[in-house]
Amino acid sequence: MNRLLRVAVVGCGRVSRTAHYSAIKGNRNFEFAAVCDIDRSRADEWGRKNNVRAYYDLDDMLARERLDLVSINVPNGLHPRLARCAAERGVNVLSEKPLGMRLDEVDALITYCDSRGVRLFTVLQNRFNATNQLLKRAVDRGRFGRLLTVNVTLRWHRRLAYYEEDDGWRGSRELAGGVFTNQAIHYVDTMQWLVGSPAATCFARMATAIHPIEVETHGSAVVTFANGVIGSLNLTCINFPDDREGSITLCGDSGTVRVGGKAMNKVLEWEFRMPDPEDDAAAAQADYEPPTVYGFGHDEMYRRVAAALLGDATAEVPNGREGRKSVAILDALYRSARTGEVARVVPEPG
Repeated sequence: MNRLLRVAVVGCGRVSRTAHYSAIKGNRNFEFAAVCDIDRSRADEWGRKNNVRAYYDLDDMLARERLDLVSINVPNGLHPRLARCAAERGVNVLSEKPLGMRLDEVDALITYCDSRGVRLFTVLQNRFNATNQLLKRAVDRGRFGRLLTVNVTLRWHRRLAYYEEDDGWRGSRELAGGVFTNQAIHYVDTMQWLVGSPAATCFARMATAIHPIEVETHGSAVVTFANGVIGSLNLTCINFPDDREGSITLCGDSGTVRVGGKAMNKVLEWEFRMPDPEDDAAAAQADYEPPTVYGFGHDEMYRRVAAALLGDATAEVPNGREGRKSVAILDALYRSARTGEVARVVPEPG
């Protein structure tokens, strides 16, 4: 395939403006074709700024445009339905996190995309941070020995205005989820990706404070994995006075690493029994300063999606089944928080 891949963005909100538009326009394999948003003025504004056609209805856009990829960047609870609309037309889908709010909807979407021969990708850009790439390589090389525990700490601050903008969808349990879903899902994904073993059980406590919203603002949880690793989550988005920490700590019997900063962007501890001069030198210079907590990973996500769609069988890019893993953990965490009991993580069907 020599032609450019035609891509459209659905949803002209914060993440599209901050990360997606520039990633598409900066990739020589894409032709940015259209934007779509039910808010006509917003669609018109970002269509004009990106020099592309603006649509106000997804079905209308899919009927009029020849597309290779649709990027779904709308409220979380709408991801599966809009992704299915694209798949019905045979258009490949890149969905922002999470792939959906309900595990059954995610499973149905994966099955449907398979049946249509459509590629389904999930935006999990934090996997491509320089710090996390180093950490994953250390795990894969066995530098931790026996991995024992993984801890995630998230201390961010979201004001009431954050929940009230865009018609208030971020305060909705059905559309957004709270700190576990809307803020910490990348950390949940990074945890399970590094552990490299299926999550087995979850136990969680969640609460809401300060803001008059439906979703949780803080909570803690324990996640156990099939290989015996114990993970813990300590999360809040009402940290005083602002964003202070987004960290992950791995402890094994021959290594400990803590990657922190505001968004897993600084190597704070890097200790191993056996040295590795190349990786240890890279770790000493891996710190970076992202402009937002999104980091720089969207560029790499789109690069890998383009490679996969252009036939590169070696392109490693998070697909629907990778996106399902964090949704399955979230499903168990919320069930546990509702019942007060340990909840089993539902395995992938089949």
